[in-house]
Amino acid sequence: RRCTTAHIDVRTSTARRARMEFGYWGIRGLGAAGRMMFAYAGVEYTDVQYTDPNEWFGVRKPELLKVNPMINLPYVVDGEVVITHSNSVLEYLGDKLGIDWFKDDGEKYANAQVLDEVYDLRNALMQVVYPFHKFTRTAEEFEETCPAHLSTKVPAHYAKLEAWMATRGTKFLVRDASPTSADFHAFEMLDQHEEIAKKRGAPSPLAAFPKLRAFYDEFKGLPRLASYFASPSFTLP
Repeated sequence: RRCTTAHIDVRTSTARRARMEFGYWGIRGLGAAGRMMFAYAGVEYTDVQYTDPNEWFGVRKPELLKVNPMINLPYVVDGEVVITHSNSVLEYLGDKLGIDWFKDDGEKYANAQVLDEVYDLRNALMQVVYPFHKFTRTAEEFEETCPAHLSTKVPAHYAKLEAWMATRGTKFLVRDASPTSADFHAFEMLDQHEEIAKKRGAPSPLAAFPKLRAFYDEFKGLPRLASYFASPSFTLP
């Protein structure tokens, strides 16, 4: 395994515990939100980035299967606890890192709903960028399918999130005070689409969604994430 460790100043009592292990492929993908959360919380962790599939399928996965039969990437190992599946990992980190403090069940379930909506957007993108899907199998097919994704599917998802923010009247997707776990994945998906559009010479997908644009800019400017945006993790494929 290729392991990289985030060396970040300890700011919370959570950081004094034994380090958590966070595992995902050596790309941003579904790993970026978790890595951002560790950086935001100022918690040191072991960032395991798998670059050789056999390192995951042949070594670490069989080990973790003994503890969690549903194990997949991403995952978190926290002492004797092993958590897997994207939204569960983010909710677990939100709790353990002190990010997901909710004033009531309304905020708790608002966060869960945003996580699910953002994952729907992520799945739509996977049909365009991952070659093992039936929709896009080659680079040439990507150039054919990407414009329709940017012009139809992305605005449909963004419109839901824009209306959600208008209804809630908050700076972030759940509350004003600070981001919750859902915000980290939401930002990542917005940023991936900004990058895709820029490389295609297409307009920013956020141009028609002022509330999402403001959220994106606010999130990227968070001082507690400056270390992440300056790190190699942010420049992964």
